[in-house]
Amino acid sequence: MVGVPSSVEGDPVVTGIGVVAGDEVSEGQRLVEVSGRPVFVLVGEVPTYRPLRPGMSGADVEQLQAAMTRLGCVNPDAAGLFGEGTKACVGAFYANAGYAPVPSSPTEAIDLAAADQAVTDAEAELAMAQSAYQAAVSGDQGSQLLAAELALGAARRAYDDAVASAAAALAQARTDLSLAQGELDRLRSDPAATAGAIAEAEAEVAAKTAAVDAARRSGTLSVAAAADQVRLAEARLTEAKNPDSTAEYLALGRALQARDNAVTSRDALRAITGPTVAQGEVVFVPSLPARVRSAVTVLGPVGASGSDPTQAAGSTGQLVELSAGDLIVTMRLRADERDLVRAGTAVELLDEQTNTAYPATLSTVADTTTTGADGQIGYRAAIAADEPLPAELAGVNLRVTIRAASTETATLVVPITAISSAADGTTSVSVLAPGAADPVLVAVNAGLSADGFVAIEPIEPDGVSVGDKVVVGR
Repeated sequence: MVGVPSSVEGDPVVTGIGVVAGDEVSEGQRLVEVSGRPVFVLVGEVPTYRPLRPGMSGADVEQLQAAMTRLGCVNPDAAGLFGEGTKACVGAFYANAGYAPVPSSPTEAIDLAAADQAVTDAEAELAMAQSAYQAAVSGDQGSQLLAAELALGAARRAYDDAVASAAAALAQARTDLSLAQGELDRLRSDPAATAGAIAEAEAEVAAKTAAVDAARRSGTLSVAAAADQVRLAEARLTEAKNPDSTAEYLALGRALQARDNAVTSRDALRAITGPTVAQGEVVFVPSLPARVRSAVTVLGPVGASGSDPTQAAGSTGQLVELSAGDLIVTMRLRADERDLVRAGTAVELLDEQTNTAYPATLSTVADTTTTGADGQIGYRAAIAADEPLPAELAGVNLRVTIRAASTETATLVVPITAISSAADGTTSVSVLAPGAADPVLVAVNAGLSADGFVAIEPIEPDGVSVGDKVVVGR
């Protein structure tokens, strides 16, 4: 049975008819269109029980892939996995039929655009972090590095100058001390030298000795200061060449993680979005070609009040009925007939138009009653012919004969409507003798019944004979 697809919104309306009763359908054919949505037929054993979306897996997905392959689409996806290849095949299948497949969600395009934008933003942040890290590990360039190198050279020259100056100052102080000491020694050895001159010379030696100590201390301090400047310049040059890039490295790591998260989220979304096969837009049948048993024949609302059930879909929304594989005969049994038969009972099928009989077997009998298209209530029974029935019998009424029991010899029968039952449980028939005006009630025992007749046995011998007239419908 083909009904209304789940993709239809609002009240369903038949907008396209693809087949009529008696047509033979092939794989991929459109059967009907409802509210602008198609229904196709494919080969498969698994019945449709859910929409088939990207990212799904299962036997129903695998049989969809097999159908797409038979229809000419090359699919690299793993069997049973609705991946990128299956998406492409489904999209091409719908496009070739003139339709757009249903998206995975109403916001699919917006969601994908947002995911793509998130990746773009994350990649831009990553590029900035990479640039900052590269600048950090590369150190200062150009004039800044040159300035650091020149500063180190100047500091080293200043150090050399400080060492030389300190040595010269100390040597000069020592020379001056030596001269003062020589003058003192001369005066002390000169008998004519006065005490005042000697005292003055001694004071000069003391002053020159102090000057030597001062020159030594000053030289040491100036050399130490110049050395400090050299070390500082060396440190600054080292930093210029090999700066600390820890902060930039950590920032780069965070940017990489953010980019990877955005890509993972986008790819996960892409995996579950794309062309979807809505439930009911594809009908799987075990084998093809199949034949259309019945189909809607007019455009308009499904199940419209007052619509002809032979032309428009009924209240159940069934639009097309297919018959695939060997033809099966169905019928309905009355309650009294249901107890006389069982699965496996032999059946004879008769095509009364050609007077051709086909041996068959009763395959199933329902346990509950249903109402048929003719309004009759009964137990639905399915009958399978012993040999496949001709395809031209699809939709044809056949005469069904089920032999539940039989008499061993020829038996007297009357129409079933000729039997009367009394309150005490006895049964009788009304026999009209030749030339008589009124019928005579004759007691009988009723037996087997078939084809509207019932076997009888008169209680009194010769009460009823072959050829006697009996009253019916009285």
